[in-house]
Order: sequence, then structure tokens, then C-alpha cells
Amino acid sequence: MRRERRDGAVSKSQGRPVQLSQMDVARWWRHVLPTGTCHIWMGAVGSDGYGRVAVNTKDDGPRMLTPHQVAARLRFGVIPAGATILHDCEVRLCCRTDAGHVRIGTQSENMRDAVRRGRAVGPRPGRTDVRGKVGASRAIQAALAASMDRSPDALAAVLASVIADGDPWRELLPLFDVEPPAPAAGAAVAAPALSVPALPALPSAADTWPLFDL
Repeated sequence: MRRERRDGAVSKSQGRPVQLSQMDVARWWRHVLPTGTCHIWMGAVGSDGYGRVAVNTKDDGPRMLTPHQVAARLRFGVIPAGATILHDCEVRLCCRTDAGHVRIGTQSENMRDAVRRGRAVGPRPGRTDVRGKVGASRAIQAALAASMDRSPDALAAVLASVIADGDPWRELLPLFDVEPPAPAAGAAVAAPALSVPALPALPSAADTWPLFDL
């Protein structure tokens, strides 16, 4: 009987590496939807918002991987022990391995990126999606599946729209206007006219304003 060619390890269980068969890779591709930006996993989603794909192994039976682990293995080769797959695009379902999307890094690098982008999880979370991790991923899948225009550009527009829907800052007004274009060389620059609103009257000694709520 002809044996399937198998690629290298992507993760381990009890010291045994997972091997990807040609059938595993073909099944993985059937659930990846390329858009003009990200390549989105359209299969199962875990409670952390990342995709899930099962790989059958001879010794351990079904083993669960994330789709971007498979993508990284196919693009970059064997993933080093202790490495972490990073999403520079911040889309948990993305499996694209071009620059700006999925890459191999470290967990400390991953945490620094989360803090830098205001998406660290903790008592005071930053710009985390208002729908939650799994809610955001399922909303992305539903919107892409419902799109009548299947062209990459149209799907990319749908993806951008549904991501924006979960931004907790989407209703906030900017504090400053967008910076105007630079004047032409040698042109006189007029000072902007500032309109300063009137300040409220100061309280009297008998009518004080508390600084903090009690």
C-alpha cells in the first residue's frame, strides 16, 4: 500500500511530533478563504477566537491545531520549540504568511505587541473587540460567508467593515483635527484663527465644585 508523504513536526504530545499528511493539508486549504488582505479560516473556532483544525495521528488519534500553525509550518518549515505564531494583522482567523500577517516570534514579543497596540488583557483592557474574541471571529466568518461578491477586493472590504464594527473607539470623536497638508515652499503661513470658548464662572465660597465624586 502506498504511504502518504508527511511533512515535519508542528507541535508535540507526550514527546511525539504531529505530522501533516497531504490529505491534512488539502483539507486545511478547503477551509481557507483568501481575501484581498487576510486569508481567513472558515472552519471551526475555539473559545479563544482562534480557528481549530483536527489532524489524525497514528499514535495519539485526533490532535487539535490552530490553522495558522499549519500555515506557518507550510511557509516557514519546522517551528522551533518555544516559538509563538504572531498575527501582525491582529486578525485571529488569518492564515496568510506574507509580511504583515502571520509570522514566527516569541511569547515575550507577543506580549510587548499587545501592550504597544493597546490590546493587552487585564483589569483595564485596551482596544479589545466589543464582541469578545470568539464573537469577533464568528462575526467575520458570517459576514464573509454572506457576501454575494466573492472577489478578493470585495471580501477585503467586508472584512474591514466587520472588524471596524467591533472597535470600542469607533464612536469616539477625535480631539484634534487632521493635520492640514504642508504649504508650498516659500508660501506665507498664516497663523490659525483660534476660537477659545468662554470658561464657566468661578464658584463662590458658598457654591463650591467638588473635584471628584464621593
